[in-house]
Amino acid sequence: MSSLLSWTKNNKTLAFSGILNRDSLVEFWDKRQALLTQVEQIDVSDLTHVDSTGLAMLVRLKGEYQSQQRHFGLVGVSDNLNTLMELYGVKPLLMD
Repeated sequence: MSSLLSWTKNNKTLAFSGILNRDSLVEFWDKRQALLTQVEQIDVSDLTHVDSTGLAMLVRLKGEYQSQQRHFGLVGVSDNLNTLMELYGVKPLLMD
């Protein structure tokens, strides 16, 4: 895994830590299909930074889940990530 972004999977939770940005998400994106099997919750509490590309990835994941009639909950949202979601108008989509 990239030194910028790491993740762990525990039961039905996928937890991210580090930095979720344009440079760090590529490795995860390539492995997402296998990693997201049976995931119902994504924990972002250990992310230290999320940029607009990282936010776009979360929105895209949500869309992929919805197209498969699946759902995941986003937990551990920091004040900064919450503000970013509000600025881009995607909070209702991600926090339903």
